[in-house]
Amino acid sequence: MGMTFSADGTMHCSINYNTRHVNYKVESQPADGNITTEHKTRFLGICAPLDGSSEQSIKSWKELLGGISDVYNQSPLAKRRGNLLQVIDIFVKLNGMMSDHCAKEKKDAQLLQQEKLLATYQSLGEDEMLNKSNQELLPSFMEARRKMIDAAGGDGKWSRLPQSVQSEREAVMMEKQVIELGKAAFELLSADEKQILKLFIWAGCGCHKDLNTVRGGNSRMMAWWGENNIPGPVLLANRDNAAALKDYAPESDTVTAAQEQALERVTCGGVKAAKLAGDIFNNKNDKKGHHDTFHWWWKANVQENLTFPDTSNNRFQSYCEAAATLILHFPHYVRFLEFIREKKQTLQFSHMEQNLWNALHCNATKTELVVLALYAQVITHPYIQQICKPGVNMLKLGPLHHQVHAHMKRILEDPDFLLGPAVTHETGALDGQPWHSPRVVAAIYQIAPELPHLRGIMIAFFQGAYDTWKHFISEFSPGGLIDEATADECELAWMPPTNDVNEGALGSFRVLMQWQPQLTLLQYNAQAMFHHNETEQFMDENFQPEDYKFLCKMAHDADSHKLEAMRKKAQVEYDQAKNAKKAAARRTRH
Repeated sequence: MGMTFSADGTMHCSINYNTRHVNYKVESQPADGNITTEHKTRFLGICAPLDGSSEQSIKSWKELLGGISDVYNQSPLAKRRGNLLQVIDIFVKLNGMMSDHCAKEKKDAQLLQQEKLLATYQSLGEDEMLNKSNQELLPSFMEARRKMIDAAGGDGKWSRLPQSVQSEREAVMMEKQVIELGKAAFELLSADEKQILKLFIWAGCGCHKDLNTVRGGNSRMMAWWGENNIPGPVLLANRDNAAALKDYAPESDTVTAAQEQALERVTCGGVKAAKLAGDIFNNKNDKKGHHDTFHWWWKANVQENLTFPDTSNNRFQSYCEAAATLILHFPHYVRFLEFIREKKQTLQFSHMEQNLWNALHCNATKTELVVLALYAQVITHPYIQQICKPGVNMLKLGPLHHQVHAHMKRILEDPDFLLGPAVTHETGALDGQPWHSPRVVAAIYQIAPELPHLRGIMIAFFQGAYDTWKHFISEFSPGGLIDEATADECELAWMPPTNDVNEGALGSFRVLMQWQPQLTLLQYNAQAMFHHNETEQFMDENFQPEDYKFLCKMAHDADSHKLEAMRKKAQVEYDQAKNAKKAAARRTRH
């Protein structure tokens, strides 16, 4: 049986937290008695590594797996089944890693792959030790011992070392020797056997691929205005930068230093307008924005319920969704802003509201909003629908990812696929299925004649998306691990197409800790893992009275508040040691 890991990290109250999941096949026996297998994703809890480095992340992985094996090996369940669990057994079965695309997570995957290879060598080496006689093993171990003593300075210095130090070095020597035996055994295997034992595949989250592709497209789209000497979207400066730019004129030859600095900080365009709209209509801080005023006005005047997409949190596809609703309901948003202005004694917008008003009345900004909304209908929604189907294996989605790239290329070669008079979902949408929102598409094509630069902006966006997508699907390149993996290897390294479980776990953790800050990390993990991992069903099927007694004793012995205090103390001591090391380095330089 193979398994794959997935992980993600975040900061909460300025402390690093990582969440981990494991994917593997589980057997189940329904009422009809037929045993079936299906892939399951199990939550392994949240940990707090001492820093955000990959080295600390791998250390926490090993501590986690060591804790799991220790508890299992002590349990009555292990005694009844007559088997023991070792950390190297888990690493040997590890066949892949799912994460987002940041360099740190990729490095984590590389280090886990190294741990898997070492565990494979160690497992093979232990088998060799069992299969060979003492006479066969003695020469190599005597040679290794001689080198160890020589490295210590000879027999005299070795004999003067404390017994504890000698024992530690002998253990390290034995471990290295076992690994050397394993490497030699590995080299004698067939190519197919080596391939299975070395199998480790990394894949990046599909939602992150789309997110980064939109960012790439947006960057190219924003640059298009200046490259073609065409006035771009209206500047949407915050209050401070707006004061510096009060007398700024784009055609002026004289720009002050303060204005230059303000211009560097100011953003504009469709994404900025969508962000402003989210802050005004659905702010993550319920003391800011219009919230219920917006909901109630909308219900009374539009006769439907609407919650504006959440753009004030970092959520996938939120800007494209915000752009779509702004285009679809453009007149209603204008009317609502007028309603808000009339409510005020001053009869004036706030600075943020004025920025949104200006953006909604800027043709260049509306052009970018249209392109964002159109991209979501053409690429994002069909792609996400495909990768979010239950039970889908990311390793089998290479054709889908190449199809997305080919569809973008076709649009770049002939934009009339999207802007022509006879465009339909059969030719426009990635999957040829009906549009995710026909109303949004209808609104886009209704406003399109008013936007003279729509064609150029759309081509720029799709060019940026095309280039970015190619970079973020490198794991599916021809001749790569996924491309050349057999059906059996894809099954061994099964992983979901998205990293949503880790994103969701971190979000749930942050929310619950805000509501129940007295919870320790151990208490949180116990609750979350029990509910997520079908623990109650497992206990009903496998537990006997002695198992419940064992759990009660474990819970009684584990003082979660003491462990929490130790964790916090270790964090402070680690940070203080790093500071001291930095200070010492500075003194040495000076």
